[in-house]
Parts: sequence; C-alpha cells; structure tokens
Amino acid sequence: MSGLPLEMIAEILCRLPAKELLCCRSVSKPWCALIDGPNFVKLHLKHSMDTSSNLYIILRTTSHVHYMDFEQNLVLNDCVTLKELNHPLMCYNHGIKVLGSVNGLLCISNVVDDIAVWNPSTRKHRVVPFLPIELKRYFGTKSCSVYVFGFGYDSVRDDYKLVRIAQFGGGGKRSFESEVKVYSLRKQSWRRIGDMPYCVHYPGANGVFANGALHWVVGENPESNVANIVVALDLGVEDYREVLQPEYKDKNFYIDLGVLRGCLCFLANFLGERVDVWMMKEYGVKESWTKLFSVAQYEVIGFLRSLKPLAYSKSGDEVLIEHDNLDLCWYDLKRKQVKNRIPGIPYSFEADTFVESLISVSPNRHLDGRTQDEDEDSKDRNKRDDFLSEGFKLVL
Repeated sequence: MSGLPLEMIAEILCRLPAKELLCCRSVSKPWCALIDGPNFVKLHLKHSMDTSSNLYIILRTTSHVHYMDFEQNLVLNDCVTLKELNHPLMCYNHGIKVLGSVNGLLCISNVVDDIAVWNPSTRKHRVVPFLPIELKRYFGTKSCSVYVFGFGYDSVRDDYKLVRIAQFGGGGKRSFESEVKVYSLRKQSWRRIGDMPYCVHYPGANGVFANGALHWVVGENPESNVANIVVALDLGVEDYREVLQPEYKDKNFYIDLGVLRGCLCFLANFLGERVDVWMMKEYGVKESWTKLFSVAQYEVIGFLRSLKPLAYSKSGDEVLIEHDNLDLCWYDLKRKQVKNRIPGIPYSFEADTFVESLISVSPNRHLDGRTQDEDEDSKDRNKRDDFLSEGFKLVL
C-alpha cells in the first residue's frame, strides 16, 4: 500500500475498528500522522455512523460495567459474551453512572460526583473540574431539590459539552429556580448560562442528545407535579425551546425520551398497558412524528414499567429494546411483535450504547492552525438563524 495516495489509504483504513487503527499507527510516520489527523478521525466516525458498525452495548450493574460487540453478539450469534470494561474513576463499590454517550465519548460519574469524559476505545479520559452544589441559597429560603445532567456535541464549535441543571425550590408557592451550568471540553471550564424556565420532576433523568440539542421531560412549575413538556437546549446557541409532541387522543401516559440513529424518540408510557414509541424523522417538524411500534403488557415478562430503544438491527427490520432494566429483546417491525429475549444478560442492569471512535478528549486546533474561538462568532450567527426556524416555540 506504500504506493497508494493517502486519500485512498484513508478510505481503506476508515473501515477498521478503532483498536486496530491504534496498532496501525506504528506502521509508519505518514500513517501515524494520517490516523491522528482530525479529518481522518471524522471520516472514521462518519463511516461507522453511516454503516452502523463498531457499535457496542454497555451494561452497568451495581458494581461492574460490561460491554459487548453489537454485531458479533446480537446479530451474528445467539450467545452473548460480556467483557469487563475498566473505567478510570474510583467506584467505591457503587459502580458508575453514564451521563451521556456521544461519538464514542462517554461522560461518567461515581457516587461522590467525580466526573470524567472518557473514550473507551483509546483508553484516554479527562477529569471534569469539580463543581460543588450550593445546597441552600438566599439566606436558606431556597434549597437544591434535584439536579440532572446531559452530555452532547456542539457542532458549531466542534466541542463536547456537559450540562448540569440544579433546581432550587422553596420560599413561596410556584417559586423555583433552575440554574444551568455548562462545561466545555475544549475550554476545560464551567460557566453559567440562562436559567431554564421549567421545573425538573425526575431526579437522575439525564438529557437525551439528538440533533445538536439535549432534551428533558419537564413541567411548568413544582405545584403541578406533572411533567408533560419536552424541552430542548440547543448546544450551539444555548437557548431553550419546546418540542412539539405527537397528537394523542388519550393523554393519560408518562413521557420518556430516547434516540435511534440520531433521531429523537418519544415514548408514551401507559403504565401496565403498553408503551408507544414515536420517532421524529425530520427534527423540528411536528408532522414528521411517526409511530414506530407499540409494546403491550402481555408481550413482556413482568410488569411493563419502562422501555428504552437502543439500536436498529443491520437489516433495519428489528429494534433492540431494554425492558425494565431486566431484559434485552428484539422487536420485529414487520411482524409487529417482541421477538427474542437475549440470553446471558445480568439480572439487573442499565443499558447504553457507544460507537468506537478516535475522538480525542483533549482540546485541539483546526488543521489550518486557527483556534476554535477565532471563528465562533460567525458560526454562532449562522446557527442562531437556523435555530429560529418554523416548528419550535422559542422561550424568551
């Protein structure tokens, strides 16, 4: 391959898993420079996304983190092989939480709120500066009642961002404050943005990333005790908007969110009866909501409390779903039924996905030598124009 142009070599190498590419760096200096370059890193990630390859399933139990190759274990074979995933945080026998998974980067935390952005493929990580929570404020009249996180990618600045929403309540009826702070992986610092004008009702329900925004299910105020609004935080312009929901006659359900192939999913959970899964195929367009499938109570073992779509099969005819943190199952989209339970799964777990990638956890520069901050302003103006598009309600 020494006589081939680097562009052709890149097209060949981008089809390899990340771990094999790390070995290929030793072939020669040109290969090392090619594989480490930002253009190849993005090419490799794009190929993995477009072909649904290099996908892994993470299963987190109380004290362990396991992973398995999606294609080898769930597509080609019936036998599941779980491997231990050694994460970089102290776990104190309580395991870790995954706050988000984007482009091969996992944002993880432990029981004492140590947080790290970690690439399991390259085994590199970056510890996020500790951000204490002010338990009480305003002379003790308000206290922190709940806090949640979200992790996503800002394509405007080519930056990965961690968002923390800390909600303070008390001091009068309907009085609450949802303080929002954003950590930039590129700048390696926290900063406060505008407060979110909604109330978080579900502790530990972290944001779902899709189409450049983080999404949470929220309510208008603490008194209502009803979470029936889907709010999006656009990571490019850092503004909030409400996401229009599918039309329903019977609205007696709980809302959950998910993501499939980068598209936002809306889960209408009629507790103990069924869960309807909708997909927004064109982001921001209410009419693009499409009902993918519905899982009824009688199709699963045990009570149907929750459902989480994880990934499509290679053919696109099936969807892997997690049921109640107890089972992994295939849902057959053609036959419209739950097909097979996956054997060899831990008794109780939480499932996430990640794609192998070479994305760095360290800030870097553009190939032309300019820093990212130099062109933020022009990109931000363009992004803001796109944000003010039809189909969303802008929250002022």
